[in-house]
Parts: sequence; C-alpha cells; structure tokens
Amino acid sequence: MARGKFKPTAALFVLLILSMYSIWWLHGETVSSPGETDEITLSLWTFDVNVSSLSCIAGHWKTLGVHTFSHRSDLFIELSYSPRGMRNTGCDDFLIAGSFTIRLRPRNDSAAIRRVLFVVENVSSVSVDNVFPPVTGFLYSKTPDGLFEIRPGRYGNVDPLQTMEASALKSTWGVSVELHPFPQLDIRKRGDEESIEARLLFTVEIEYQVRTGFFKSEKRKLRIEIPVVYNLYGLNNCLNACAP
Repeated sequence: MARGKFKPTAALFVLLILSMYSIWWLHGETVSSPGETDEITLSLWTFDVNVSSLSCIAGHWKTLGVHTFSHRSDLFIELSYSPRGMRNTGCDDFLIAGSFTIRLRPRNDSAAIRRVLFVVENVSSVSVDNVFPPVTGFLYSKTPDGLFEIRPGRYGNVDPLQTMEASALKSTWGVSVELHPFPQLDIRKRGDEESIEARLLFTVEIEYQVRTGFFKSEKRKLRIEIPVVYNLYGLNNCLNACAP
C-alpha cells in the first residue's frame, strides 16, 4: 500500500517542480509584443587635423580630439569617441584609429538589453578597414560575464567588418553592457588638393525589452546616428621628414 501511495506523491512533486520552472522561465523570457522605435540624430562631430603636425614614426599617434554623448530613458547611455592620427613620409596617406566606447545600463531590473549594433559607413574620401580592436583581432568573443556574444553584424550593404554586434545569449534583466569598437580609417590625398573633408556616419542600434507585466514585455529599439567629419588641412605645407 505504501508503494502505491508513493507514485501519486512523486508525480505531484514532479508536476510542482515543472510548474515552478515554467513560471520562472516565462517570467525571465516573457511574452513579448512589438513596441516603439526611437531615432536620434546628433549634431556633427568635427575633427580639425593639421596634417603637418602628425608623425610618421611607428607608434607616435596624435590625439585628434574627443566627443561624448549621454542619454537617459529606459536605458542610461554613454557614448564617447577619441581618434588618433598618423601619416606616411610622403604626407599623402593618413591613418586614423581610436576606440568608440558604448556603455549601456538599464534603468532598473525591468529592462533587458537584447542586441547592440555599431556601424561605420564611409560617406566620402575615407575607407574603413575594420572596427574590431587590433589588440585582440578576434571577430568573435564574449563579454567578460559571458552574457553577450560579439561578432560582425549585418546592416544593409555595409561590409560586415565595418560593424560590431553584441547579442544576448540569455535573460539580461538589469544587466549592463560595455563595447569598445575600434574604427580603423585610411584617408589618401589625391592630386594637388590642399585640404580633405572626409565624412563618416556612425550608427548605434539598441534593441531591448521593457516589462509590462509579470509574464509580458515590450520590444523597443533606439537608433542613434552620428555624422562625423575629419577636416584635414596643411597638405601642401607638410614636410617629408617625420615629426616627433
């Protein structure tokens, strides 16, 4: 008799565990519905560069300036960019590289970052070699907490190497994320031009969820576009000798 009573009790216990797991899973994953998409276009980020002050000695980079942006809504967003420049001995080829930092923090545990995409589009007189840091050189990695995978993304007809995408691998309610894409640019003098206006467009897309109930959430997206221009001047006054 005792053995016969054990079977219903065990079944009830298993059912209880499965029910609790289902509630926990549904609370973490939620049933999502489409939400709003917001777009922000920043004013032009300008970098004026006197090329005659750049060095052509390996490793002698010169900081060209810094721009920052912050925004608060469902997420606290901080963006910053500080490129550095070098030139070749003939002063007709210019390298620009520097970290673009993206810091995202949910306002509270009711928001979850799902995907972050960074894109660099060359608009004029500049080529983009890569946006992944040369120190690591890896096109696939994970954030230190293991919650996001980082790889090249897809964005229209843009070369995947001009993009960096971070995608959540599991529930990330209240979890912050920080990315450091490293745009590497090449600008070349053509003919006898005395100055060069090189233009880029940076785009940061953030997809996230906001809880609207214990089991429900809303999918939202924020797109930030940042037009960037490098004004290179002094091309005809640049000495062949490398500056320190």
